[in-house]
Amino acid sequence: MTHKMLHLAIEQFSCPKLGNSPEEYEDAWSWRPLKGNEGHRIAITDGATESSFAKLWAILLAESYTRGVDTGLDFFDTLAPARRLWQRRVSTRQLPWFAVEKAKAGAFAAFLGLHVDCKSQNWRALAMGDCCLFQLDNAQPDMRVVQLFPLSHSSEFSMGPFLVGSKVDPHPMHEHLKVIEGSLRPDDMLLLTTDAIAAWLLKRHEEGRPLWKWLYRRLRTTEDFAGLVEYARKNGLRNDDLTLVRVLDRSPVQPPKEKA
Repeated sequence: MTHKMLHLAIEQFSCPKLGNSPEEYEDAWSWRPLKGNEGHRIAITDGATESSFAKLWAILLAESYTRGVDTGLDFFDTLAPARRLWQRRVSTRQLPWFAVEKAKAGAFAAFLGLHVDCKSQNWRALAMGDCCLFQLDNAQPDMRVVQLFPLSHSSEFSMGPFLVGSKVDPHPMHEHLKVIEGSLRPDDMLLLTTDAIAAWLLKRHEEGRPLWKWLYRRLRTTEDFAGLVEYARKNGLRNDDLTLVRVLDRSPVQPPKEKA
């Protein structure tokens, strides 16, 4: 059985914490199409505000994934160049003594990486922390949740998830790493989100008030996303940097073949 190649549209929406400037935004995302547009690598990261130079580390971590080839746990064994670059950039800055001491502990970020093969229509994701992946299909009358990863309920979010550090962690990491595989059909939607918006979307879903259809059909512009955020912040969304990446198939619709 042969499948058409998927042609994916990948769009990112984001905003900083309420009261912060765009320069203070500490999430990051990265995307790279594979050769021949046969697939995509996407990463989303959430820098831990309480750590030092978290924004820089979030950017380097996301870019390390999309520039690499590993789709499993081996990815976390390839971070030495990113860690050296983080250290080099931090060490060239003139910092007060207390900032120097804080930087010695390194920076931390939650991580989610997604590799999509457009030919086989398969995907593979890996995560550490609480950035989340949602897979929905365009079933009628309501969109159906196909996959939730790595967290599946709003109650699972905590203030202390295990994060990827800019310095090598002496403790075993692999027990905190998660990997999942799946298949993507033409009418499916993938969402990659940072923790605050993930928890809020899951809460809405659990309450029987999901926003999947709105995200699939009506989210088009930065203004649309800003309106969603304003509404969400009035209805329980925690004040945090927010990032959402939406992946949809935009393959041309093939007309039905005429009967001979």
